[in-house]
Amino acid sequence: MIFFETEADPTEWFLMPLHWTDLRQTEIDEWSATCAEIMYRRHKKWWRSPNRDALAHSFRMLVEAHPRPSIPAHQVFLYGGDPRRVPQPFYALVVQPEDGTREKELRSVVQASETSPNRPPDVAEFDSDRIGPGLRCLRYFGDKDGLGVSLNYGWWSEEHRVYASIRTVTDEVGWLATNLDVFDDFARSIWLNPNPE
Repeated sequence: MIFFETEADPTEWFLMPLHWTDLRQTEIDEWSATCAEIMYRRHKKWWRSPNRDALAHSFRMLVEAHPRPSIPAHQVFLYGGDPRRVPQPFYALVVQPEDGTREKELRSVVQASETSPNRPPDVAEFDSDRIGPGLRCLRYFGDKDGLGVSLNYGWWSEEHRVYASIRTVTDEVGWLATNLDVFDDFARSIWLNPNPE
């Protein structure tokens, strides 16, 4: 298995475990409390009403909302840049190549080929010095609850002969647009590691 590694600030980007032992609830509680403490310490200078229990609850809710193996990812990173909102999940996965052209498959990986009644996907080149040539796609969609957007990054890794993808989904379109530079920086910080220590 190939792992996604990052040099992003670990007090802002949390790796959410997808596997737990038989002590699942104890481990989840400990992990949630640790993440909450990290977030509290990072933001306590400006945050007027810090509540570690509420933060820990947010992390626990995310674990429970992403049961393994139904989650469509190999790893999940959580963006905790604003402690007033639930951390935003970013799903990381590796996609094996098929028989199509690299361009067509990469567009499929970032969902650029998906149709949308709202507006066409916004696709841009997004290369990574660490992984290789890629794309970034903002795909807008609507449902009974309103407008949503998925942010998808994808690359072809010549070294590992796979596609790598990171994606997130939100209905907070303005919030995502405001933080797009932060998410671009995170995507550029990623590299693939087939042999983690």
